[in-house]
Amino acid sequence: MGSSAQAREAARWAEQRGARYLDGAVMAIPSAIGTEEVVLLHSGPEGDFAAHKSTLNALGTVTYLGADHGLASLYDVAGLAMMWSVLNAWLQGTALLRTAGVDAATYATFARQMAAGVADWLPGYAEQIDADSFPPEVATLETDARAMAHLIEESEAAGINTELPKLIKAMADRAMAAGHGGEQYPVLIGEFMHLAVAVTKVHTMAGYRT
Repeated sequence: MGSSAQAREAARWAEQRGARYLDGAVMAIPSAIGTEEVVLLHSGPEGDFAAHKSTLNALGTVTYLGADHGLASLYDVAGLAMMWSVLNAWLQGTALLRTAGVDAATYATFARQMAAGVADWLPGYAEQIDADSFPPEVATLETDARAMAHLIEESEAAGINTELPKLIKAMADRAMAAGHGGEQYPVLIGEFMHLAVAVTKVHTMAGYRT
């Protein structure tokens, strides 16, 4: 497993030596290799991908992401962020309901419906992020923050871990303090971008381009 920076460096190294480089990431467990369930991510020159696509197809379902060699690695970790976030949210809910005698299998059915419903929001939320405009079409961040507080209260009363909901609530609180309480939930993208913005500023001050 390598980083996007390492992929780009490997591409430069190969080019300097007259070689071609195509980066890839495998989104699957080893036993699934060779089946359609495997998602194979590739990035680099499109011509190089096209030349080897028939061979790569034997390993699973291939996807070409773009010319930037680092994209496969970035999509890989972005996918893992989704996976862990969904699983951790499910574990939080499972722990809460187990205190009331509800087993994990029973909650899993409901949780799956919730996850599918949230997934349907993504295209619309993505449009808001790309437009940098977050009108409250469904609910305001302030409304969501009240629900977050309710989850924390219920979790504390049940005696289960509250680190995850408190982390999310802290991010919402910072966004609201910055004046975004009347906007829709994806306005929190600003909280996730903070480190990137800080690094960009440091590089700009140092005279580097990012």
